[in-house]
Amino acid sequence: MRTTFITRTVSILFLLILCSFAVSVRAQSNMQGDNLLIFGEPIAADLAGGEQDFWTFNGTAGQIIAVSAERFPPDPDSQLDLAVDVYDPAGTLIASDDNSAPGTDAMIWALQLPVDGVYTVVVRNITTWIGGNYQVTAVENAFAGCFSPQGTMFEAEMQSVIVGHAVRYRVYMPPCHESTGVRYPYVILMHGSNSDDRHWDRLGIDEAIGRGVVLNRLPPMAVVLPFGGELANTNTFRQGASWEYVVIDELMPLVESAYCLQNTAAGRAIGGISRGGFWAFEIAFLNPDVFGALGGHSPFFDLYHAPPDHNPLDLTQVPGIQPPFRIWMDRGKDDYAQLNIDRQHNNMQQNNIPHIFNLYATGRHEDAYWQSHLDDYLNFYGENWSMDVSGYPLCEPGAQ
Repeated sequence: MRTTFITRTVSILFLLILCSFAVSVRAQSNMQGDNLLIFGEPIAADLAGGEQDFWTFNGTAGQIIAVSAERFPPDPDSQLDLAVDVYDPAGTLIASDDNSAPGTDAMIWALQLPVDGVYTVVVRNITTWIGGNYQVTAVENAFAGCFSPQGTMFEAEMQSVIVGHAVRYRVYMPPCHESTGVRYPYVILMHGSNSDDRHWDRLGIDEAIGRGVVLNRLPPMAVVLPFGGELANTNTFRQGASWEYVVIDELMPLVESAYCLQNTAAGRAIGGISRGGFWAFEIAFLNPDVFGALGGHSPFFDLYHAPPDHNPLDLTQVPGIQPPFRIWMDRGKDDYAQLNIDRQHNNMQQNNIPHIFNLYATGRHEDAYWQSHLDDYLNFYGENWSMDVSGYPLCEPGAQ
């Protein structure tokens, strides 16, 4: 009897193990085709909590590749936390990443393959209690002769006569900028009222641009991130004394001479989050020939924050006004600033001002919302910029 009990127990355990293995295999079988990655072709898939998916690709010795695993479609409420590993043909782990892309996305930026053969990519969900959808992409030879596959974030400051002290700012230059010798188009992105020049950096704007360029989804572009400080939170609009003049008269001439940035309207854009969105609209509408694109991301407008000749809610109601730049505005469904965002949208509709207005089905006035739409914002800003930098104007020696 004892032997029979043990035998049955072992049999049951064996069956449980087999069932567990079968469930694991079925969890992997929801991938497309034979789980083969083709360079340059993104594939959408899904992961359960704590699950991992296996992908393969054929590689050659010396080949330089990048692998991205990102939440897809973007969702500000997603708890998916991705990691990606690459194993060589012998099964040895040769690269691994968690969170080197925006948010909880993963990216292996530049991996040189050691041998010929079939490599395995493992996409893992670190969040054990919940799953989600993702997209995996591999590309090859994206970094030939490049020393900065992720791009470069410079931190600097300028002495401002208007402010009366030094003003911090950051400049992000795209991947491989140091080897091209050209001037890049750029976007000035301004932060919200309770933040600083690190706001967009914390959201992952540099990783988002780098990933987009590497995966051939975005044109190479630069970003300028100024710190508005007290002045940007002050409703001052006097000639030569407001945040507008700091940006137009001090910041832009400086960064265009110190860095390899373009200096025409076609090569410039401006945008901002919340209070920064207010300033982006104010600056662009009062300097219509300076920028080629304007973006407001949950822009905070108020009927009484500025006089009519400076208030964006009034500037868009000027009869017959037709700004020469493209306009984007967005908010999430539960944005507390929605009343005047929608008012601005209606103003532009009634005045026949062409613009894009995206009302997303989810999202609040918070970082998780803005981070989830970084790619949308960048696609808008870069829409008219070239993927091929060979046609860009040359950069003068000495500029960064």
